[in-house]
Amino acid sequence: MHGRINTGFAFTRKTLILILLLGPVSLPAQGKQGETRPVWSHLKYALYFTYGEIEKLLLDTASMRETMEYLGPVRAGRVYLECTSAGDVNVAQMKDLAARFRALGLRVSGAMVPTIPGGPMCYNNPDHLAQLERRSRAVAQVFDDFILDDWLFTTCTCEKCVAGRGKSTWADYRTKLLLEKSKKYIIDPAREVHPGIKVTIKYPNWYEGHRDNGYDVLNETHQFDAMAVGIETRTRATHDQHIPIYSGYVFQKWWSSVDPAKWVGSWLDNYTMKGEDNDYVAQVWQAVMAQAPEIILWSGGHLHHTGPFSDVYAHFREMLPEFDRVAGMLNGPPRGVPIYLPYGSEGEYNIFGYLGMAGIPLAPVGRFPAESQNAIFTRHSLRDPDLAEKMLARLRAGHDVFMTWELLCKLQDTEFRNTLNVIEPGGSVSSSVFRTRAGWNDQITKADRAFVFPRIGTTTWPYAREVAVVREDGDFGVLLSVKYLNGTLYVLNMPENSYDLLRLPPQVLNMIRRAFNGELGVQLTGPGGVGMYLFGSGQYVLYNMSDETANVSLRFGKKVGESGWRELVHGRGLAVTEEKPQHRFDGGGTYDDVSLTLRSFEIVVVQSPDTGGVR
Repeated sequence: MHGRINTGFAFTRKTLILILLLGPVSLPAQGKQGETRPVWSHLKYALYFTYGEIEKLLLDTASMRETMEYLGPVRAGRVYLECTSAGDVNVAQMKDLAARFRALGLRVSGAMVPTIPGGPMCYNNPDHLAQLERRSRAVAQVFDDFILDDWLFTTCTCEKCVAGRGKSTWADYRTKLLLEKSKKYIIDPAREVHPGIKVTIKYPNWYEGHRDNGYDVLNETHQFDAMAVGIETRTRATHDQHIPIYSGYVFQKWWSSVDPAKWVGSWLDNYTMKGEDNDYVAQVWQAVMAQAPEIILWSGGHLHHTGPFSDVYAHFREMLPEFDRVAGMLNGPPRGVPIYLPYGSEGEYNIFGYLGMAGIPLAPVGRFPAESQNAIFTRHSLRDPDLAEKMLARLRAGHDVFMTWELLCKLQDTEFRNTLNVIEPGGSVSSSVFRTRAGWNDQITKADRAFVFPRIGTTTWPYAREVAVVREDGDFGVLLSVKYLNGTLYVLNMPENSYDLLRLPPQVLNMIRRAFNGELGVQLTGPGGVGMYLFGSGQYVLYNMSDETANVSLRFGKKVGESGWRELVHGRGLAVTEEKPQHRFDGGGTYDDVSLTLRSFEIVVVQSPDTGGVR
């Protein structure tokens, strides 16, 4: 279990009940009898209950009272009530339960899991479709809106599905199939019963498999009334999905950009997270940083003390005031390096999460970023058939291009094959020694273990290796840069184990981050595992998502105000130190550092004195 951060908040059972019933709040909500129900000032939460949890925890009046008292500290403003996915919906039972929650002053929404016993549906099976329509009509009798759990997808390979696919790919066939069938058997029947009903699609966190299994973020968001984003990253390295924490932030910013007005919330869970207090809380922080309209907690039964993974609830409960306090500090629009991720694209698995956890703040975009000083392009970007010409246009206009080696390898039939003098590509190279360039000087850094990279050998001139992994027989590219046309092309060679990007020596990561100084005006220095989130022109949120203490700095290539810097979470002043380049040809004058030490899973908000904001 990771160490917990002590926020100074402690609750007894008696205190929790008083908070639930009597606690003073801003923005009070009124129950049926006029009692004040506490809510948070800056965040909204919803509790999702599965049908099995409803039967166990909510149908009996006394059990419902105990359950809601236990979960009272969440101060949820809404509950999602899941209707059965095994047989027909008990409409009278769900109406009674919804009425009891409304009497408590809570907003009540429905939920439906479009499955059959044993897994996802077949959208060519008449029995499955009839069942889907019956459920949709039943839910519409009870609720004004409902959400689809992320089992809308299909993996069916029956004879009808194979024949229907024809010569199409599974991705093309299934996305069209789901668009058609979800409208015909979910949306339209619900509206026939309840013309004003709103239907929300919730997207799964496993983006790389979306299209293959039928999800089309662009077109389905337009078709449904609302959308919710799955950000359940769970445990970083051991869960079978292996999703880096920062991916949860990117998912929210990326998918919601299709239609921000339809984004109703972000969904996270504690499934299989027994003993992983900080990893659970880390999911919440991604929702806070993304400024999610509502944080949907799946599920109330899993957080309840009878749930198998409920031990994370105690730490989450302690952190609730801190989440709200920090949410209120965020000042100004979020910003970051544009990363071009066209909707429906596939690429290097969750690379955006690793880049973010390496300290590069990202602003995912679904449209080509033509105007920014620098922008990141991965294999996902190939979804754009005109990608090569658009990137060349950026370089001609004096803008930079930062791409992955995997993308460059896919562009060998374009002008980009002429950008680097690569010799003997192929295979891999392993070493613990790195060379970083500092003007005409080199710095050798030895890591405590070896790292494995795809082998990129380049000629001596033009010299392109900003960072190289070193063996006795040569230097092999990790970060390469060349002037091309009127801009600079950067190429990042990811380690064979993507998570190793976060374990690279700080000197190596600093060089990679330095490529974005012109875009951001600031650079994080220090080890990996620390995310940086930028707001407005002068607010910097740093979150240490590693198990180790991290010494980091905000580095500015120009003079900044020497006084007035504040860290807002702990209410302390920060010093600015002037640093000189290590070498004569290090490329420029002095720079200013604002340094901090972050404990494991600690978050800080640094406020510049040059801009307004929370003090």
